[in-house]
Amino acid sequence: VGLPPWQRGRYGTSIGRAVHGVLQFCDLATGDDIDTLARAQCAAEGVIGLEPQVAALARSVLSTPIVREVVAGAEHRRELFVAAPVGDRVLEGYVDLLVRTDDGLVIVDYKTDQWSGPVQTAERIGRYRMQLAAYGAALEAAVGEPIAGGILVRCVADGPAEQIEIERWSEALDEVRQALAPSSDTTGTPQAAANDLS
Repeated sequence: VGLPPWQRGRYGTSIGRAVHGVLQFCDLATGDDIDTLARAQCAAEGVIGLEPQVAALARSVLSTPIVREVVAGAEHRRELFVAAPVGDRVLEGYVDLLVRTDDGLVIVDYKTDQWSGPVQTAERIGRYRMQLAAYGAALEAAVGEPIAGGILVRCVADGPAEQIEIERWSEALDEVRQALAPSSDTTGTPQAAANDLS
């Protein structure tokens, strides 16, 4: 609660928050305003001097297939807050990008942390798989519509971002629901609120 409004709900590094801030507002078609937004976000996050890195990380996202779908006219929402009851818990978080594709609604999550090698890659994707599935379960509860999939977009500073589709999406959703299934001693009724996606 004590954080400045532009930092609430975000728990990444200052660079990561700055990149997310740029991607929340920038022109996804051209990226013409990315440098200006990067300067503003770096000032807000107190990382003056890292504007080129933040701009490069944000700009790398523009060439990914899912962002090109948005540019082509796909219905979407950016930086979408969601909170909804799942089992006996209330899940809440910020979805970086929600896109309506031909297959249905897809959650997109930007990642700015760097990893390498098959072991570390598998560990990170496994962790983020459950994060996106938790968002998916919350969104399904909030809007009453299935979430068709999840995509990680791994930002890089020296080329195009990597788009990683979450495998076994339905299984991930089931794992989240099972982990949050109501316990026998549940006494309260969770409350929820969510943005209207209709």
